[in-house]
Amino acid sequence: MSVLITGATGCLGAEITRQLCAAGKTVTAQGRNRREGAALTEIGANFLALDLRDPRPFTPFLAGTETVFHCAALSSAWGRREDFEALNVTATRRLLKAAAEAGVKRFIFASSPSIYADGTDRLNLREDAPLPARFATHYARTKAQAEALALAADRPGAMRVVALRPRAIYGRGDRSLMPRLRAAMERGTLPLIAGGEALIDVTHVSDAARAMVLAARYADQAGGRAFNITSGEAWRFSDLASRAAAIFGLTPRRKHLPYGLAMAIATILETGHRVFRPSVEPILTRQAVASLGRSLTLDIAAAREVLHYHPQVTLDEGIRDYST
Repeated sequence: MSVLITGATGCLGAEITRQLCAAGKTVTAQGRNRREGAALTEIGANFLALDLRDPRPFTPFLAGTETVFHCAALSSAWGRREDFEALNVTATRRLLKAAAEAGVKRFIFASSPSIYADGTDRLNLREDAPLPARFATHYARTKAQAEALALAADRPGAMRVVALRPRAIYGRGDRSLMPRLRAAMERGTLPLIAGGEALIDVTHVSDAARAMVLAARYADQAGGRAFNITSGEAWRFSDLASRAAAIFGLTPRRKHLPYGLAMAIATILETGHRVFRPSVEPILTRQAVASLGRSLTLDIAAAREVLHYHPQVTLDEGIRDYST
């Protein structure tokens, strides 16, 4: 299987690259960071230094490719609308078109469960759960748009397209979930929004990558569908934070913040940053408040049945990645 992995220098893309290279597959790993790309070259990947916003046609880069794992995205709680549109929507549209023209057989799209978030507690959601009329962030909105484009490109007998919605990826290469939590604790205070009672489920990066590979294997059965992916267990945020604090050797003071107060603070901070520091993400955003103060858990029965996906890494095993 000859594959192209976009966003291969990111957390998920890098792990897919490692797994497929270890399995002896021919892998082209796309990214923008040549230094990080060199590490992928060392494990057997062919590194393609390319910005997906580059106006050049993608088709020549896809010659001979059987499967595309599209992981590249602007994933952030902060940023300009046009930047999210350019990478998450426009680049995805162009890549889908080029893949179809190049005769790619399988296109596996890394979507996001952020598209479910509506500011309320939502538990055990299946893939057909209603999406909000208005998305909370540019990221969520553009990922929903990109997922719709991807699934609409599914063609039985030609290019099969599968979308996965992996929840809160953590582990090796994580630059978001645990690093942000650690940074907050290193400042000496851990805010517990709504008492830290919100339930979240997480996904170790090796489980998420394995799910992507399984989606390619079972694309004929799964084509045209989206699947939730988690590590199969929900956690109260306060419990997850306690485990992380123990691994990091930190004892932050816990500060309980009512949800409404936290959202008001985030709104004020965002307003100030838009005026005075638009390129800098506030220390607290409305997306973070909603993510940490409202429950969001996913049902993965469909992935178990159709993709034969079974989580393998527990939270206690997964957070050991941060102890080295």
